[in-house]
Amino acid sequence: MNSRKGSSSGIFLMEMIMVCGFFLLCAAVCIRVFIQADSMSRLAREMNQAVLAAESVADRWKVGASESEGPSGGGWPDQISWDQDWELLDVTDLDGGAKAWYTADLARQEAPGMVCHMTIQVRRGEDHPRRRQDAEDPENILYTLEVERYSPAP
Repeated sequence: MNSRKGSSSGIFLMEMIMVCGFFLLCAAVCIRVFIQADSMSRLAREMNQAVLAAESVADRWKVGASESEGPSGGGWPDQISWDQDWELLDVTDLDGGAKAWYTADLARQEAPGMVCHMTIQVRRGEDHPRRRQDAEDPENILYTLEVERYSPAP
């Protein structure tokens, strides 16, 4: 009677397949973690720039007592736009095809001889690649700043 001994290569092959599967699973988890870290880093960078932009607009509004001292020298609009490098865009830039990646909505309550209020809400603009469809989606809003100043009576 021929008795054939079992080959251990089948067990070795099964073990190698399991090890490869384990390493593939680990690689998939690591790639997902790196992608999530990159996304968080981009969001933090955007939020930091949004804070700086809102503070800059607020400082100019608090110092500039007249309407003619807006962000681009032509009065205070209801909305300010920036490009992808956070360079301020004016109306001629937007008409010329520049893309507004970030916008700030300015809501003002001004009256001479009273404390004036301004709310600055910086959000992702219409042309931002990661903008959600709904403009009021909290994911689009990067930063909100409320400022006050005293406006002396003329």
